[in-house]
Amino acid sequence: MSISFAEAPAASPVPSAEPHEVAEVSTTSLRAGRSPRVGGIDRRHVAVLAEVPESWPPIVVSRRDGSVIDGLHRVAAARQLGLERLSAVFFDGSPDDAYVEFVRCNVGHGLALTLDERRAATRRILLTHPDLSDRAVASVCGLSPKTVARLRRETDDGSADTRVKRRVGRDGRQRPVDASAARARIAKELERQPGASLRTIASAVGVSPETVRTVREKLRAGPEPSTAPAAGDPEDVVLAVLARKRHRVAPLDRDRAFTDRDDGRQFVDWFEATCVNDADLWQHGRAVPRSRVYEIADEARRRAAVWTRFAEQLEGQVCRRA
Repeated sequence: MSISFAEAPAASPVPSAEPHEVAEVSTTSLRAGRSPRVGGIDRRHVAVLAEVPESWPPIVVSRRDGSVIDGLHRVAAARQLGLERLSAVFFDGSPDDAYVEFVRCNVGHGLALTLDERRAATRRILLTHPDLSDRAVASVCGLSPKTVARLRRETDDGSADTRVKRRVGRDGRQRPVDASAARARIAKELERQPGASLRTIASAVGVSPETVRTVREKLRAGPEPSTAPAAGDPEDVVLAVLARKRHRVAPLDRDRAFTDRDDGRQFVDWFEATCVNDADLWQHGRAVPRSRVYEIADEARRRAAVWTRFAEQLEGQVCRRA
């Protein structure tokens, strides 16, 4: 199938995260899109690509105007070889969205963007997409969330566009930039409904169940002596007051609700063996090589998702028995 960009259907208002419509496009109809590359086309990379045209993946092209989002070096190699057609997939979105897709595509494969180019791309994305979270931008640009946060502070000129109240995370969900007020509401709701499920509290406050779980654990642990809340910090004051009103959870190996069951000891041993805390994160996080950060991070998220499903399964049992 060959598509002329003048005849292509109108772009969707929501950009495609993973373009999948494959078509043959004319190399003469393509043009360069916006790019953070400082040096432009790398002729040495074009020469390498020209040796193996059969291994090229489809290029990514904006359906809106035919600009190349990913694969400009392949286009140059194709023209050098005299090829008239290339396989392509189409991206639906605005020019600013296309720029984000370009960066995402060129961080991890092909002629990867340099650190300076990724930082420059991050600054631009923070201006055009101020509603994206630090972690979402970091995953696109191949930087750490802390670096993105620093660049955001440097880029923020105080305009209304850069002071959004909610940001979109990597999972597509919106979360408040300042979560202190939401956490205070969660603390009050937990005090009012101590036996309610995470989902019930989350629905009442308008947050995720995971956020409720985090606040609940903080309430159970209580404030550490070395981290006493500062006077005037309303959120920590609320959390500290509520924490003092709650009893700490007894150790599971002393809880007769478990020890009186035949399978209780087995559960306690398994559950305690998988327990981690913030100190463990700091200690073991330093041991992960930079080249394996994303692999370990993905595995950590997978395990977190498994625990979330386990928590929901447990709460579901209560609801069914009720």
